[in-house]
Amino acid sequence: MRKCCYFVFLFALLFVAFLPLSTLKAQTLGERLGGRILIDVERNGEAWYIYPKDSKRYYLGRPSDAFNVMRELGLGISERDFQRIAQSGTEVEGDVAFAKKLAGLIILQVERNGEAWYINPLTYKKHYLGRPNDAFFIMRELGLGISRKNLAYIHKDTLDESINEYSSYQHKVKVSYENQDYFLDIVEIDLNNPKLKIISDTANSQSCPGRCQSKELIDYVTDSNAFAAINGTYFDTSAEKLNYYFFPVYNSRLNVFINNDQLKYPTTGPIMAFDENNKFYYFKDSRDFASVENFEQTYGAKLQAAIGNKPRLIENGQNLLIDWEVDEKQRDVKATRNALAFKNDDIGGKGKIYLIVARSATVSDLAEILKIMKMDYAINLDGGYSAALFYRDEYMFGPGRTIPNAILFAE
Repeated sequence: MRKCCYFVFLFALLFVAFLPLSTLKAQTLGERLGGRILIDVERNGEAWYIYPKDSKRYYLGRPSDAFNVMRELGLGISERDFQRIAQSGTEVEGDVAFAKKLAGLIILQVERNGEAWYINPLTYKKHYLGRPNDAFFIMRELGLGISRKNLAYIHKDTLDESINEYSSYQHKVKVSYENQDYFLDIVEIDLNNPKLKIISDTANSQSCPGRCQSKELIDYVTDSNAFAAINGTYFDTSAEKLNYYFFPVYNSRLNVFINNDQLKYPTTGPIMAFDENNKFYYFKDSRDFASVENFEQTYGAKLQAAIGNKPRLIENGQNLLIDWEVDEKQRDVKATRNALAFKNDDIGGKGKIYLIVARSATVSDLAEILKIMKMDYAINLDGGYSAALFYRDEYMFGPGRTIPNAILFAE
């Protein structure tokens, strides 16, 4: 859309209220807003239509896009039933009980010229969509403002997605292991992207012994304007030490290494790091990383992001999960398991990063799955109710509870 048009739309949107719906989750929010037209007031004023029959959002885009969405999702209706619904701008009420059944839908006059009409879910009256430009502007006029955060809860009508040639998302990829199928949500990010920025972030600005800060993954995303993100380390959920985490995480925004003192212990585990040129580094022992100063002096590069967590899963393409580092729940319970993985699959390039959510797997299963996927390096991340995966303005998985840290990718 042309910039001049966006300014007109955004000016009109000054009168549109935000939705106080931040506590609602994807299905609930999509269902509650079924049939509404939403305007992303924090971005470029983009419009989305929530189709009542699947509670998913459809991008209206340009006038021709909006018109096509109307046609594709339209419901054919007889002329007799069509006349039962009152038209907008008139005092006639029509058959309100009948109109309520069609609220939020686009109906098509199949016995006339197939003309499209939108049933306003607030007034139960029909609006003529006419030509592409007419449809587009009517949808805009009836739009409801929504924040980027709330919009992320509502799923798009697509499954697999790609922003550009440097990143993509795949929904429920099947990997088979020992006669069992596992399904994974995967975000793939090419480190060769010249615009890529990698951020490891924490809710707290300094090391915290307990009762630490936390926030939802989308809040980290909006702070860094990221296009992809996944939750980070394990953390304590007890009342006394709520949100405390032992593992070292570099706060890229503040240039501060949270839990820096833990780097010196042999029990801390592996570290994944990235320099400002997006080059990947793996340290199987945090003592090998030692410190930011040691990293930058050794490699002649400035640290951009770093995160540690246990247990290690894959090193040099091999499953090196250590049995004594896995507790009973990690070993035996089938649950949501997350991983951060790296594959150096292009000659002379920087390789690719993978944000992975595995459904109904043990940590041991996860290690074998990643080996089958031929990952070169991978570490375990927190899973279960902490699991959250974000890509292209949508929660692809989760969110669950608030989290104390995350790793994000922006341009």
